[in-house]
Amino acid sequence: MYAKIVKLAPVALVTAGLILAGPSALAAPQQQSDVVSVLEHKAKGKKGPYPSKSSCEAAGKSGHYKSYYCKQIDHKWWLYYTTK
Repeated sequence: MYAKIVKLAPVALVTAGLILAGPSALAAPQQQSDVVSVLEHKAKGKKGPYPSKSSCEAAGKSGHYKSYYCKQIDHKWWLYYTTK
């Protein structure tokens, strides 16, 4: 009888742990890319408007950004950037 209790004890502990932890214990872990996208989102910005594409690109080059691009919206140019 003691041998049966010893064999069932680990199963009982795991079951109790899952019950106490709830459904979140069974959920798949989030991917690393989710964390990266949150960090990248914090490091992005928008500046403008600029009167022309060339002035927008000049501002992007002089800003020392990790990456940037210019986009025209309603006849105005906006600089979208990511910081280093």
